Amino acid sequence: MGCMMGKKITFSIHTLGCKVNQYEGERIATELGKFGWKKVDFSARADIYVVNSCTVTAVASHKSRQLIRRALRNNPYATVAVTGCYADSDREEIAAIVGVSLILGNGEKDELPRLLAEKVGELRLNEMAEETPIRASHTRSLIKIQAGCNQFCSYCIVPYVRGGPWSRPEAKIIDDVNRLVDAGTQEVVLTGIHLGLYGMGQKTDLGNLLAKLIEIPGLGRIRLSSIELREITPQIIELASTSGKICNHLHIPLQSGSNKILSRMNRHYTADEFIRHTDEFKHQIANLAITTDIIVGFPGETDNDFEDSVRLAEKVGFSKLHVFKFSPRKGTPAADFDQQVSREVKDKRSAALISIGEKLSSQFAAGYIGKELTVLIERRQGGYVSGVSDNYIRVLCEGPDEVVGKLITVKIIGQEETILYGRIKSGYPVTQCCSVVGADPVSAR
Repeated sequence: MGCMMGKKITFSIHTLGCKVNQYEGERIATELGKFGWKKVDFSARADIYVVNSCTVTAVASHKSRQLIRRALRNNPYATVAVTGCYADSDREEIAAIVGVSLILGNGEKDELPRLLAEKVGELRLNEMAEETPIRASHTRSLIKIQAGCNQFCSYCIVPYVRGGPWSRPEAKIIDDVNRLVDAGTQEVVLTGIHLGLYGMGQKTDLGNLLAKLIEIPGLGRIRLSSIELREITPQIIELASTSGKICNHLHIPLQSGSNKILSRMNRHYTADEFIRHTDEFKHQIANLAITTDIIVGFPGETDNDFEDSVRLAEKVGFSKLHVFKFSPRKGTPAADFDQQVSREVKDKRSAALISIGEKLSSQFAAGYIGKELTVLIERRQGGYVSGVSDNYIRVLCEGPDEVVGKLITVKIIGQEETILYGRIKSGYPVTQCCSVVGADPVSAR
């Protein structure tokens, strides 16, 4: 098994887009590896290429097409499979690319390994769990707990290609996390298309799931991926402030600081509401980092609207900004809105906001010089070991290889832009926790 004409089969997979797509891509790679096939870099010549696509913007669709064509250039005789959101939204466009062998939308993604196996005469899959947890690294693992969305933001294609919300059963998620912890994972990242809707239609919700996960022995910390403002419940805030396991970081998409633009986007909050709630969160969770997404150049966005976004970003004091230029996506209402903003204006606003975001990130990091952070060390980086704090600051420090994969306490002694430098405290291993509520120890993402 794993051979074709006496040759070991090679495969490559490239995933674009969100953490859910990343999780699903890693799961596909794991299943293909169980055939005995060898994974190679996407730039290498392979027998099989999988493009796990994204279509959230026109740019993402363009990148997906580029990857398909790159695979065909690498090996014109390869089996090329395309899956993900672009395969759902533009199947005919993909089918027009000569050389594509398989096109499977998100609902068909689980069938991809079997279909690829049949393509090369491998008809047996190793028995696997319904949702095998995937090791994203030696220390951090992604866990998909939810998919689908019913929000229908006017710029977003995702609800059309991912469908309505659904949730994985609590028992399966808890079992996954237990197995990952047994294998050495220190941090799990809970992912979903619309994470705050976890448990919708079931007798649970995200807060209840978190309350059960924090009881798992040996689990160092739990990280939430993106979550909407109104879905951050008092229970989630209380657990984050008291459990010692939920990372002190919330990624809350803003998208715009202008009420007019928020309304056109079909976002269900106001700028003042966003400021008020994030201020409350910071008062309740010690050393909280708040990161966000902002779209510039949305149809109808004036200079004043853009300045509203700038002022709100500075008022909240985000620790990181993810800035996106609006890209009309065929099939969404916003693609047909009037008052489309020129590319030149988008470029100018994007550059300005990115610069402001870098300043905010540097200011946030500077606040921890002289303090202690608990850091999950992920890898060696030159002469340093490198990791992230609970509130998602990159930290470098001198240390032995044995600290890789461990949560350690680091005294911060310096800074270079958004990166902090520290010194490992003696008796460095931390048995479990991340967040420490209090004056000196600093919690993190």
